[in-house]
Amino acid sequence: ACRDACGQACCHADVVDSGFEVIPLDGNTKFKRPTVGDFARALKAGKGPAESPSHGSNKDFLDMLDRHFPELKIYRSGRIQTSPGVEEIEGSPTEYYRTVGAIIALLSAYMTVQGDEDGLAWVTAGDRGPMSLDKVPGKFLNMAAKPEDYKQFCLKFAEHMRSEEDWWAMLVFLVVHDVGKSDDFRNRVNATLPAECRTDDHDRTLANALANPNLTEELLPSVKKLGVERQQRIFDGFATNFQLPQLGQGEVSVFGLDGLLKLDKERVLDGCLRNYLYHSIFDIAGASSNEKFIFPLAISPVYTGFSSAMTELNDQLLDRQDNRAHAHDLYFAFLYKNFEKAYPEFERETFAPMCDSRVFRHETGLALLRVLALTRNTYKNPGSALARLVTSNVSLVNELVGNVSGPHIMLYYCPDMLRMGLGTDMEDESGENIRQALEAIEGLFALARKELPDTGSYQFELNVQPIVSKIKAAGKEWAGGSQLLELCNRASVVTNAYKTEGLVHLSS
Repeated sequence: ACRDACGQACCHADVVDSGFEVIPLDGNTKFKRPTVGDFARALKAGKGPAESPSHGSNKDFLDMLDRHFPELKIYRSGRIQTSPGVEEIEGSPTEYYRTVGAIIALLSAYMTVQGDEDGLAWVTAGDRGPMSLDKVPGKFLNMAAKPEDYKQFCLKFAEHMRSEEDWWAMLVFLVVHDVGKSDDFRNRVNATLPAECRTDDHDRTLANALANPNLTEELLPSVKKLGVERQQRIFDGFATNFQLPQLGQGEVSVFGLDGLLKLDKERVLDGCLRNYLYHSIFDIAGASSNEKFIFPLAISPVYTGFSSAMTELNDQLLDRQDNRAHAHDLYFAFLYKNFEKAYPEFERETFAPMCDSRVFRHETGLALLRVLALTRNTYKNPGSALARLVTSNVSLVNELVGNVSGPHIMLYYCPDMLRMGLGTDMEDESGENIRQALEAIEGLFALARKELPDTGSYQFELNVQPIVSKIKAAGKEWAGGSQLLELCNRASVVTNAYKTEGLVHLSS
């Protein structure tokens, strides 16, 4: 039985999974669906990113997308929320081109699997500023520097793409993956839900739409044309409301793993979760795409790092003895590997002996792993961070490990805030830098907590991007943890009506 994102039983229409050759569009039986290869050839006709990177040079390809996927117009209609609490001006094409970029990233993998070298060029070639292959850091990070790694990534992805229909379903997946960012789309979906299930979270909104056959038919016709099993797989992925990059960086709350742990093991085995996680890689690749340069960018830390992390996560989920595995155990195990590599001596002499205690692993130990992961394990004095968490920042530990009443809080963009906020003194021999930084983060959690109800099990996302912008603006003049603390002491929090998202405001 299918269940919607609020846990209510629902019923999809009984649709037979037809072959792609006989699926009509818009009820016109004389007009058959193109293949994924047809889209790739249309893009290839535009001459690629080195010669013709703009939307005008690829008009035929974009027209073909718009003609066959009516959902794409959602990204250019009304106001679009690009991140929690932040919206583009009405009618902005930003999210449209980012989605196009994600689609091209998929087509690039498709072409590479077919042996066409244009696949790699579409995600690496052309003038990409500092990320160009002949610039720094592009010469190290651009996947064109590691063509064999890119080929292996594509072949690995294609292991579950066994038919044209599999590729088509993934294409549809990317077409609709961010439609929940549209105010109009969210309002339409929320209007069908009880108050306690309404949200501004774009993934949860899409899951709610997919759970409702009438909304799927009205708002997501390309999904509706898929067979019922493929529709269910897309719903099951988005119903997890899980983002792999946020886990690897220690950003997501412990509650953010709840949907993942509720996912049936069959969905791990059949590629459903795997494809949902791969969409994040294509999505990140398309993040830089715009009207002047529609092509995505493949960088090695994302393509190789995330795919490796994805395999590790799948293995951990399959190792579960039952569906009641503890989120703390999963989070701890996932972060531990990179922690151990970054801090071998500290891990061996101090941390590992303390891990004999399950309470330590689930509380202070997990909090430390999250704090260090937020810096990408670049902070050099883990002992000072541990001491602060044990003796002074008890409230912060409780927030980081989910020992709270009410919603669990995630600080959106916290990895950038902490890593950059610490400034240049990552050695921090006195421990003063991390002391002030942790106090700053603890203060932000406290501000958000005051705005939230005492009951409710969900993740509240507080966007701290305004703080990150201040750090970037200061450049080399940024003074580290002390300035981060001073900045956070001037912060306030504004939430949405549903108390599911918020944005930091800074007083002058």
